Amino acid sequence: MPLAARIFLGVDSVNVAADQFLESLRQTSDLPHAVIIWGDEDYYKKAGKAALGKLLKEKADAEGQEVSVWRFQDKFEINALREAINTESFFGGINFVLVENPWLLPKHGAGEQKGKKKSTGGKTDKGQTAVQQFMELLSDVPAYTFVLCLCPKLDKRSAFFKNMSKAVVLAECPTLKAYQLRPWLLEQANSYGARFSPEALNLVLDYVSAFDTVPLLQLQQEIAKVNLYAGQRKIWQAEDVLQMFSQAPEISGFALGNAVEERNLTKVLDLLAEERKNAGSGGIVPIQLRLVSSIRKLLLVKEMMEKGARQETITAQLKMHPYAVKVTMAHCNNFSLESLQKCMVALAQTAADSRQGGRTWSRLEEILIDLVAKK
Repeated sequence: MPLAARIFLGVDSVNVAADQFLESLRQTSDLPHAVIIWGDEDYYKKAGKAALGKLLKEKADAEGQEVSVWRFQDKFEINALREAINTESFFGGINFVLVENPWLLPKHGAGEQKGKKKSTGGKTDKGQTAVQQFMELLSDVPAYTFVLCLCPKLDKRSAFFKNMSKAVVLAECPTLKAYQLRPWLLEQANSYGARFSPEALNLVLDYVSAFDTVPLLQLQQEIAKVNLYAGQRKIWQAEDVLQMFSQAPEISGFALGNAVEERNLTKVLDLLAEERKNAGSGGIVPIQLRLVSSIRKLLLVKEMMEKGARQETITAQLKMHPYAVKVTMAHCNNFSLESLQKCMVALAQTAADSRQGGRTWSRLEEILIDLVAKK
């Protein structure tokens, strides 16, 4: 990795986490001229693009210059990219070249198919493939240009990754699990000059524990609504979080899942009727998925509890947040192991029936009544 990149990052690592990259942007004025932000979590890509664009604008304003923005997405001509990177404005200024999802990179896990036009982009007169030209451009960016490349998940074994790790800043943005979310939530609240009360923070963690990976962009949008809802109050309460989740159509099924876990039959029936009335294009499927997630979580924890596992063991093995485990263990006392197993089988059958046009909402209601009304 070039000396400038090591100075910027403050480390010798060839690959850093995206949050470390964002923190480095906040702490230095020595901006890297070539950055690749890669991975599955779009939140960090969006944040990195916004942060670097803002800093380049500030740099240009301070020097009495302008920023010329060049955008390349999916398929593009290598020669056009070369022109954008290497052409200096007649009046000076900064080139900000943004490359998103470049077509010429092999997909993660697909391998590198040498000599095939589909994966290499064909060869030039110099015998270089499009990928080789792309790497050459990123490795030699002039002082007046800054290149940001946003990529999907990369294969660390690929020639592209190995070569780029020696030439540019690589910032990885993996998805987060619910148990990793607390620092991110605190940072989000702090960006509004606010903080979550302990109850509110634990409630968010309990809600998102149902996700295999947490949709950060979606959650960030809902947190912005919490700030608006709270107004001048800078300590966000559990009621604010409840308001947030109850109004978000993509995650409103959480309330139904929680009512099931609490064995509140009246609330279950009311919420199911509301969900049916407001069902969008996805129909019953989102609610089925949420309920399966809730019951599966209860079933896993219940099985471990019956084998004598304590909270610490369950937390470690299932990689859940400690508070979510505590709440789930309490909810597990509402059900027998057999009732949870029976419900999982019934939900799976309902999902199959829904794909074949069978009755769904009424059958789902029967399943939930059978689970919640009987222990």
